[in-house]
Amino acid sequence: MKQTEKILGGLIVILMLIRLFFALPYFDITITLLILVLSMMYFGFGFALINNVRLRAIFKKDSYKGISTLIILGGIFTGFILSFLSIYSLFKFQRWPFANQGLLISLYGLLPIIAIMIYKSVSSKNIYYFNSLTRLIIFGVIGTSLYFLSTEKILEMRNRDFPEYVEAEKILMKDPENKELQQKST
Repeated sequence: MKQTEKILGGLIVILMLIRLFFALPYFDITITLLILVLSMMYFGFGFALINNVRLRAIFKKDSYKGISTLIILGGIFTGFILSFLSIYSLFKFQRWPFANQGLLISLYGLLPIIAIMIYKSVSSKNIYYFNSLTRLIIFGVIGTSLYFLSTEKILEMRNRDFPEYVEAEKILMKDPENKELQQKST
């Protein structure tokens, strides 16, 4: 993994864990911005990140010597899937709509990529496939954990100091069209 990728990913995970237990100002917006930066990196430059091409050399033809077209296409597809997975992880953490559906689609998209990387790493013993597989497993574990974590549990963990608000939000989740409950929960 690239250094920027490691720093952003580690910072996002640490800030998310801190935010689950403490209500600190600007943490939500910081987490959102960091995930958006990571997602845009994967979406726009996934083919380079996955194939270990430096950002400075991204537009140089020599940077892609020895990398087949199929591997570059795989890097593009992997970048898209990792971008979607990071965005829908943000959706789940912020309790935004359609988070579980997006996470599930992203995780299903990740499965064939992981299967191909496992096959390639076992058959060729190339470090490239091992590094890519490590990245994919980390994203898969985080995405799967968030998928199985209920929205109510995230709400309880993030707002443990405000039990009345938590109860009002839970009731509102069951009846989202109720205007009276909407005003009570704000």
